[in-house]
Amino acid sequence: MLNKIKTQLAALPLPQGKHKKWLIAAAAVLLTGAIVASLWRSGGGYVALYGAQENLPTGQVVEVLGAENIAYRINPDNGQILVAENKLSKARMALAAKGISAALPEGYELMDKEEMLGSSQFVQNVRYKRSLEGELSKSIMGLEPVELARVHLGLSEASSFVMSNKPESSASVIVQLRHGKTLDESQVAAIVQLVSGSVPGMKASSVRVVDQAGNLLSEGLQNGGSLAGIRQANDVVQRMKMDTEKNISGLLTSLVGSNNFRISVAPQVDMSSVEETQERLGKDARVSDENISQENVTNELAIGVPGSLSNRPTNQPPAAANAPANANANRAQAANPQSLSSRNSEQRKYAYDRDIRHIRHPGYQLEKLRVAIALNQTAPALAKITPEKLAGLTRLVEDAAGIDKARGDSLTLDVMAFTEPEATAFPVLKWWQDPHMQYWGQTGGIGLLALLTLLFWRTPGRAALQPARSGGGRGCERTTTGERYAA
Repeated sequence: MLNKIKTQLAALPLPQGKHKKWLIAAAAVLLTGAIVASLWRSGGGYVALYGAQENLPTGQVVEVLGAENIAYRINPDNGQILVAENKLSKARMALAAKGISAALPEGYELMDKEEMLGSSQFVQNVRYKRSLEGELSKSIMGLEPVELARVHLGLSEASSFVMSNKPESSASVIVQLRHGKTLDESQVAAIVQLVSGSVPGMKASSVRVVDQAGNLLSEGLQNGGSLAGIRQANDVVQRMKMDTEKNISGLLTSLVGSNNFRISVAPQVDMSSVEETQERLGKDARVSDENISQENVTNELAIGVPGSLSNRPTNQPPAAANAPANANANRAQAANPQSLSSRNSEQRKYAYDRDIRHIRHPGYQLEKLRVAIALNQTAPALAKITPEKLAGLTRLVEDAAGIDKARGDSLTLDVMAFTEPEATAFPVLKWWQDPHMQYWGQTGGIGLLALLTLLFWRTPGRAALQPARSGGGRGCERTTTGERYAA
């Protein structure tokens, strides 16, 4: 195959004289342009030297790149170091040779270290705690807004007693956020659940999350509010603001114009949830239960001289045959006197009609509403407004906003001069500095070079290969196999 290619190349006709020199020069220029365009296209882009989650010491990295004469740039958005794409491998090899690597907290790698003979239980517990803190820190640093994270664990030792007064396990997380980045409620809740779920027995309410500015990010979750409750509360506040602004805006647009007023609404909402139980009794009492009882008791009286003789029955004389029965009864009653006691009791229970209600208020009660409105004094409708009309407009806006002065609401309306905001001056790039133009210019340049190469190869070559008509030149005869030159 190679021999065949060599034979074909040797059989190609080559131009002579000035045509040959001109063709060689054109080919050299085209080849040089293609090489320069290729190098420009491959070396013009800058890429990140390391990932966004890797924390390399910037000072040491810059020092190594300067020593190796590697050009670099710093991304103004996140501070990453950028190098040319064709220098990326060289830069990483230089950093690896100097022993510069990402500074990440140690995790379970601490458990792989050889323990000294006679290591105490305290040392093992501290090593386990440090490894767990390191693993949690690396997991939290995986979030996009977090640049650095540090976790402090307060682990409670296990007790053999059922009733123990030892405090529960707790944790504190300190996060350093990237420039211009913030953590929303869902991400804070995710960090809290991650830490509490990684430590046995730890509650989510025992986890605190703090940023580098000292702001307690998990305050809403610690106060007993869930993530859904916090979101719902924020939605309620935003809806109150939007509804109030919409009512006022719809009124003022038709009076002063759409661009002649500014509205600021600040609602103060009570987020607490209240459960209430009410019991109401009827006006008239009704008898629900009645019990009447009567008791009669007859007892013999104790008479006579105390002693044994009073306990002996007395001998009653025999009654006469012709004595009446009543006389005998009266005589027996007189001999044994008796006492009669009677007791009557009545018990009535009254009951009222009862109405028991269990009411659960979802919270989000509007405590106070503050509204501030500024009107443009240059508006045609406000050019000659009188204080009386301004007072009437104020009352009209108060009704539209639902201002309740008994609740403590306030509305401030004033006519002021508006200023036009200054236009932000963005840097204007030259057309050759536009990245899109550079891309299409590179692509079109390569295509143009390829087209010119094709044209210069075929047209000048054909002109140079035409047979010479004058004497002293070379003749050319055509054969069935191709063209052959003869002296």
